[in-house]
Order: sequence, then structure tokens, then C-alpha cells
Amino acid sequence: MVGTIKRAGIKGAACALALWPCAAFADNGWSEAQRGAALDLGKSKQVYGEKFNTPRPFSGPVLWAKQHTNVGLEKFDAAGGRAYQNQSGALAIQAYKDDAGIHSGHVQSVNSSQAYDGAPVVPGVNGFTCTACYFETKARFPEAKGTWAAFWLLTPDLPSKRGHLEVDAIEYYGSSDKRGHHHTIHRWGPNERKGHTQHNDYTGMNAIADFGWHTYGADLRGVATLGGKPAIVIYMDGKEVSRIAADADYFTRPFYFNLTLSINPKDTPATLPQTVLFDYVKVWK
Repeated sequence: MVGTIKRAGIKGAACALALWPCAAFADNGWSEAQRGAALDLGKSKQVYGEKFNTPRPFSGPVLWAKQHTNVGLEKFDAAGGRAYQNQSGALAIQAYKDDAGIHSGHVQSVNSSQAYDGAPVVPGVNGFTCTACYFETKARFPEAKGTWAAFWLLTPDLPSKRGHLEVDAIEYYGSSDKRGHHHTIHRWGPNERKGHTQHNDYTGMNAIADFGWHTYGADLRGVATLGGKPAIVIYMDGKEVSRIAADADYFTRPFYFNLTLSINPKDTPATLPQTVLFDYVKVWK
């Protein structure tokens, strides 16, 4: 289903485009025989669903815009900005340029005080987090240069005390790396980069290169293993793409989700405007 496969770390154009340092990931014990295994949610219950059928203000009580720092060439619009539109029942995050520079958008399921200051979260009331869950989005990435689009997860933590855990279910770099499915787990130590570790994987696949609608998911339920350790499994269109062995706290700490379109400083000149579409976000526990 996924066509020709490339799995020997991040190489060539993919390595040049990646925002984080490249790391080989060919010998982690994961078997190609597991590729394409179907996602099984039979013992799990859906605990969150957002279909973006109507415009959202992105100022709470569950979804917020511009709570994250700017991360690419752009500046994220605040809630209500031009970057956030509803397009035929989907969330359209647009990157564009005006006299003030390049703009784009970021939406997350907790506010900044919850994400970075440890403020309490009551899921579904004032934000959403989930522990030991499967997170999935349906998205359509643009056929454009400069794309840095992502569906990713973070733990709400006070960085100076504990740092964050991060799971990138999909990072996509547009037409310059149209076959590239990038997925990574990070452990951010206190004060962000202090003690930072990561585990990268890159899979080149024909299926993702059509710039069509696909589902992307990260399974943190702890039901899979790799080398005797619990593993995070990455899915595309309900089929296994990869799995990464992870420490136990990835399965015992809450995560919130993020929907982002940034502009990659390593892929210029960027196509502007460009838009990534998110049809839904769903979570099972």
C-alpha cells in the first residue's frame, strides 16, 4: 500500500529540510513485517472529537490559537487572525505574507498557562489532555515549498522543573520532500534544550505524495512493545508506519495536541500563500 520504502535515517533532501538534527534509526528492532498492521481500537473508547464543521474562535474553552512561540520564518496569528479559516467543514490554517512579514497559525488543546505554568486542566471543560491514548487527525497538506506542517503532542509541564515530552505523529515538508513521513519523540529537559534527547524516524512512501486526504495517528496506549519495552506506534490511514520504544512516562503522563503550519527556514523561497487542512481530531482511550 505504501509503495517503495526508505528507512535508513533521514538522508538527502529530507535531512536538509528537517528542522532537528538527523539521526539514523534503522536498527531499533522494529521489523518490516509489522509494516501495514491495522490499527485496533476495539478495546478503546473515543473520548474526544472535533470535526471543525463550523468556524471556531480558538480562544477556549478547549482550543486555543497563538499559545505557542513562533518556530519558523513566520509569526503565528492570534485567535481571530487571517490564518484561521473554515473551508468546507475543515480547519484551514493558512500561511501568507503581508507588509508585516510572513504569518501562519498554530492551534492547541490547552492554553499557555496550562501548557507551560502547570495550571490545572479539566479535560473538555477548560482544555483537553489525555493519558495513555491514541490521537488521530485527518489532514491534507499543501503542494508547496517551505511547508513545515505538523500534528504533534506535548505534555503540559513547567519547563524549568521537568521539561516536556513530545511526540511528533507527522511532520511534513511539502513538495520538496513530498514522499517524506517524519515522526520523532523528544524529551526536553529543564530550560528547553538542556538535556534534550530525541529519536527520529523517516519513511519515504508514495501514498503520502499525492497531497490528498490521509489520517495520521500516534498510539500512546502502551499496548504495543518493541524489544521488551512499551512502544509508541505511528499510523497513517489506519496502518502501522513505525514504532518507537519509549520510557514508561510517555504512557503515564497527559498529552495535549497541536495543529501547526510553519514556514521552513531551510526551504526557500516558500510558496505563499499556502494552506494545510485539518478535517478532524479524534482521541481514544
